Amino acid sequence: ELGRTVDEVFAEFEWEPIAAASIGQVYKATLRTGEPVIVKAQRPRVADLVERDTTVLLRLAQTAENNTPLGAEYRVHELASEFARSLAEELDFRIEARNLAAVADTRVEGVAVPRAYGEYSSERVLVMERFDGTPLRHALPELATRGIGQRDLAERLLDYLLRQVMVDGVFHADPHPVNILLLADGRLGMLDFGSVGRLDSSLRAAMQRLLAAVDSGDPLYLCDAVLE
Repeated sequence: ELGRTVDEVFAEFEWEPIAAASIGQVYKATLRTGEPVIVKAQRPRVADLVERDTTVLLRLAQTAENNTPLGAEYRVHELASEFARSLAEELDFRIEARNLAAVADTRVEGVAVPRAYGEYSSERVLVMERFDGTPLRHALPELATRGIGQRDLAERLLDYLLRQVMVDGVFHADPHPVNILLLADGRLGMLDFGSVGRLDSSLRAAMQRLLAAVDSGDPLYLCDAVLE
């Protein structure tokens, strides 16, 4: 995929994957320059399988929309089309590399985003900085022994996500506990930016007014913000 052998790119490569999902697998490696990295590799022929399955899904959704009241009411073909578009984006790892660069501008103390190595990445392979940490779901029991408060982590994560949504307009669209690491140095490490959301300035402004209305307890202001 990179036009070079594995040995030409990596000083070390652990062939046993550390994680696996429907689209690809993830491996530990070390670049020849010494940096520890993660290599995300797409499964062979998965793009063809996704295209086939989404074609079937879109046809079924169109049939449901044309022939059932609920299908028409919920515009299920539009929902299926959005799902297919999002999935197609996740199949191009170059988009995830660009997403990592875009969210790097959101800076909150104690939250880290891995860097992508564009020179070693392609549509089906993504090489990025390796974080030393534990998925948040499994790290909770060790917080007390490390002197880390759950409230502190929660406020830090909320601050980070709200800044992305309200200020920068590019946000992590899938922040579930497996995609968040508690790093060895106590920071939170955000993973998997294959899916991000984007908001324009007018929508961000309306959402800011909505939260301000909630904070002030002003129902008329809240109604205006929701309508906007």
